[in-house]
Amino acid sequence: MILQFDYTLRENWPPLAWLARCPRSDGPVEVWHGRQVEVHPDWFCEAVWDGAYADGGFDRTDLVFGSGGRRRPDGIHFVTAGTTVDRVQLLDAGDAVWLSNSLPCLVAAVNATLDPTYPNYFGDFSSIRMGLERYHRTVSTSVGAIRLVYFHNLRWDGRVLRDTPKVASERVLDSFHAYRSFLGGALERVAANARDMARRQPFRLLGTASSGYDSPAVATLARQAGLRDVICFDRANTAESDGGQEIAAILGLNATVVPRDAWRRGALNEVPFLAADAKGEDVFFRSAEERLGGTVLLTGFYGDKVWGMRGRALGHDIVRNDQSGLSLSEYRLHVGFLHCPVPFMGARQIRDVHRISRLSELTPWDVGGAYSRPISRRLLEEAGVPRRLFGTHKKAASVLFFDRSTFLSPESRANYVEWLEKNCPAALAVPKPGPLRRGAVQIARLLDELAHAAGDGPGLRGRIAGHLAAWGRWEPLFQWLFPWAVERTVSRYRAAREARRRRVSDLKDAPGIQV
Repeated sequence: MILQFDYTLRENWPPLAWLARCPRSDGPVEVWHGRQVEVHPDWFCEAVWDGAYADGGFDRTDLVFGSGGRRRPDGIHFVTAGTTVDRVQLLDAGDAVWLSNSLPCLVAAVNATLDPTYPNYFGDFSSIRMGLERYHRTVSTSVGAIRLVYFHNLRWDGRVLRDTPKVASERVLDSFHAYRSFLGGALERVAANARDMARRQPFRLLGTASSGYDSPAVATLARQAGLRDVICFDRANTAESDGGQEIAAILGLNATVVPRDAWRRGALNEVPFLAADAKGEDVFFRSAEERLGGTVLLTGFYGDKVWGMRGRALGHDIVRNDQSGLSLSEYRLHVGFLHCPVPFMGARQIRDVHRISRLSELTPWDVGGAYSRPISRRLLEEAGVPRRLFGTHKKAASVLFFDRSTFLSPESRANYVEWLEKNCPAALAVPKPGPLRRGAVQIARLLDELAHAAGDGPGLRGRIAGHLAAWGRWEPLFQWLFPWAVERTVSRYRAAREARRRRVSDLKDAPGIQV
């Protein structure tokens, strides 16, 4: 069977969204796509990778950021990102298999609905932090289970869709120099791929910079690949300054400081983030939207595990502490940017990277305690960044919607409550937090002060304080946010489809025009 692609442009879709229908017949694989998806006779993608753009070889590398499909003699290979902050979702509908890089797009296409009363969407999506072998793989819908696919590729032979592993490249990572050379070379190839003028949409690099370890280390590495601009958020999720602009200036990078909470000034800004992973913690990137379009966003997500050295030794299963970065996966399709979290490069060799961190050559950059990342520190200090400017204690910019003090914006909350009244009225009867939870917040604040006084921010006392505070400030309405957000996002895809139908109908009615 000779498999082919049949493309249809959807002008009103998010520019990087795509949807494929693989029929169990002799017909072509139909692909509907936004205007910035790259389409060719043998392949389509919204991705960058560490190879020549013209070759379309994103199915033959694990250093790929984005997604797409590639025709080969043995079938069509659907490619997921080499990270766990993006994914592809699929539904086997019997006569055909549907795939998309957007869960709401797929839900809209197959006219599915989610159960608005199911309370554990957050737990299901957050399971990806436990690794590729242990995450919850499906989302139940009215038309069947939608499967979530991270990291691994898929091959369609015309009848069956099979999982296929990504190329398992084993690099020699036995020294700091070897690891730095690997990351620097990979970034240079990714940057060349991104800016290739044969693209419908060339991309430029955009970094982030904070006073932590990971994002400024990424920015340091990416300078040789052509990085010139970074965004800095004005503060962390406390009132504390995040301080990245001073580091950016030392690195010779242009920094744009963005108010972290600017996203709260609009209605429904939370929706695409929550529709991606039921948590939405990266919503603060909405404040930088004017800078994001047309970029490859370089971030330090997963740096805590890869470049840290105090945790247990991990295998190649990509186990994380959290799901940060994942909530960008739907939003970026709407804005038109790709996401490249650099620590995922070579992440299946995390044990090799941990061994490098413990080599004697890295000892001068090991500051001890629970918050030490010698690889990141050496990168920055050798670039001229003073030790006092970064990595002194752990900060975070994440927005925690399960915390009632940082719940939805007023406009979004009103929309959400209205939706709950129609779809899940029992949720509104959940009791408000009692004195036990309020007391937990006070204890957490005391433990947090003691942890900071001891320089133990992310240590045992800091972690206990964090868990207590989260429990004490838990927002009971949080658990139903996902189906609300998906429904609101689905409506955008369906509205685009209806707008097209109306245009076609108008053309048919116009004199002298045939459609």
